Parts: sequence; C-alpha cells; structure tokens
Amino acid sequence: MTGAALLLAVSAPAAAVQPVPASIYRVNPAVDAPIILISTLAIVLPTIFASHLVHPSCPCDPNDVNALDRHVIGNRSAFMGTASDVTEALAFAAPLLLDVADVGFTPVLLEDTTVFAEAILVDEAVTTLTKYAVRRPRPITYAGDPTAIRSVDGYTSFYSGHTSGVTAAMMVTAVTLQKRHGQRVWPWIMAATVGVAVAVQRVAAGEHFYTDVAAGLASGAAAGLGVPLLHARF
Repeated sequence: MTGAALLLAVSAPAAAVQPVPASIYRVNPAVDAPIILISTLAIVLPTIFASHLVHPSCPCDPNDVNALDRHVIGNRSAFMGTASDVTEALAFAAPLLLDVADVGFTPVLLEDTTVFAEAILVDEAVTTLTKYAVRRPRPITYAGDPTAIRSVDGYTSFYSGHTSGVTAAMMVTAVTLQKRHGQRVWPWIMAATVGVAVAVQRVAAGEHFYTDVAAGLASGAAAGLGVPLLHARF
C-alpha cells in the first residue's frame, strides 16, 4: 500500500471504508474455460445439425405412452408456455443482478458468474445431448399438433430443459447465499419452489410429460449443487 493510500485509509470515516466481499469459490481458468467451451459446443452443435439427428415419425399412438404420463396428452396452454419462458429468463437474470448488488463489480463477481454460468451450461449440455439421443415426442406431438409433428422440436420432450436449467440456476444461487451469508433455509425453499413451478408450467403447456420434468429437476439439482460445491473454498 502506498503512503497516500495508507493515509486515506486511516483518515477516512469507518463507514466510507467498504469491506471486500468474501470470495467463496476457487476458479481455475485452465480447467473452467475448457469445460465452458465444451459444454457450449455440446449445446450448439446438436442444435445446428438437429434436422440430421431427428426425423419426424408421428402421428403416434397415445397408448404407447406409459399410464403415468398418458393423461398429460391433450394439455395445451399458450399462457403457461409463455409463463415458463418468463420464469426461465428471470431465473437466469435475477441471481446475476442480485449478485452485482451484493458484491459489486469486483473479482468476486467474476468468480460467482463463472460458477453460475458453468453450472447452467453443463446442465444444458447434458440435457441437449439427451434430447437428441432419446428423441421422445412431446405431449402436443402425440395430441396431433401439426406444427409439432413436422418440427424437430416436437421430438425433444425428454427431458425438460426449462426445468433443469431453472433448477440449476436456483440451486447455485442457494449454495452461494448459504456460503456467503449463512442462509440455510429460505434459499432452498426458493430453489425448490421455482423449480417445481416451472415444471408445472411445462406440463400444463403440453410441452412435457411428468417424467420429463422429474428428470429435469434431478439433472438441474445435480449440476446446480455439484458445480458450485466442487468450486467452494469451504
């Protein structure tokens, strides 16, 4: 510290000296950058070549669907579909904005953002690869929606990317709040509530079966817990 900086620190009022935000994550660019890059490619490349991976095969017989999921066929709500998109956007944006307010534009924010983005990208990469490997028709596809029957997206039901992505984002946020501020209850309630809410929205919209959103919740929880805990300093 220079003499001028030391003098300023000593003479400044206590309220004017802001504490440095606590760093709770270890980030290693040599490891994290390749993981983020590979995950991004695993999302982008199958999407680019989707027409070569998925070949529309319906109309399909609803009786081929298991008894648990079958009665979801026929659900259709544009409102719930839009609501799920809004929920997903908020789940991705709100934690980052709150983190800026909490730690400011500091190196700690970069660490938090790296872990947050990595968890979501890892989750979305696994989700994308699974969708194109399984190629399960959506409920609306089974219901005979002509657009869904003809489109590649109509055969990417398993599993729910909205549900997994939102759950991953909320779980990372909960870990961050617990590690930095000692919050042990309400962040987990929030994470579970938002994850289940988007799952309900996707089923009501006719975009996914119960088993799709259940798998999405499990995948999102695994990535949303695993990635930040592997980076945690304590």
